[in-house]
Amino acid sequence: YGLSWKRFDPKPYLLLLGVAAIFLGVGSFLSDIQEYYPRFARSGASLFLRENPEASRAWLVTIYELCYGSSFISVELIFRGFLIFAFTKTLGGYAVLPMGVTYAFLHFGKPLGETASSIFGGYVLGIISYNSRNIWGGVFIHLGVAWLMELFGWLQR
Repeated sequence: YGLSWKRFDPKPYLLLLGVAAIFLGVGSFLSDIQEYYPRFARSGASLFLRENPEASRAWLVTIYELCYGSSFISVELIFRGFLIFAFTKTLGGYAVLPMGVTYAFLHFGKPLGETASSIFGGYVLGIISYNSRNIWGGVFIHLGVAWLMELFGWLQR
């Protein structure tokens, strides 16, 4: 299901993430993105910190972001790993299209720009996973985009 590290080269993903960072930076000025990010701000952590003043905000943010980031490993495993590699046997390369459409549904309720870009991004990550036979590039991109959105959200505040 794409968990092999064979054929993983991080260089193209760094380029993709660099291009995405430009769009994410520009998009961070949109009001719906500013209301949604950073996700930590909407997590209820401020209530916890108010009740536990001895708790370290920096550690809480770090733990939150690591947990938030770890969720993208399962997303990639399900969408790029299972939905592509399991259906490749019957659909071949056409397995990427239904995966991309299904992946877009995951983004409903998020800001419009993010939902719309997930269609294109999911399709591109699907093609890359299909050709490389692994999900690690998608994990790298997904984590990078998520944490960049968090960073840009913090910077907008």
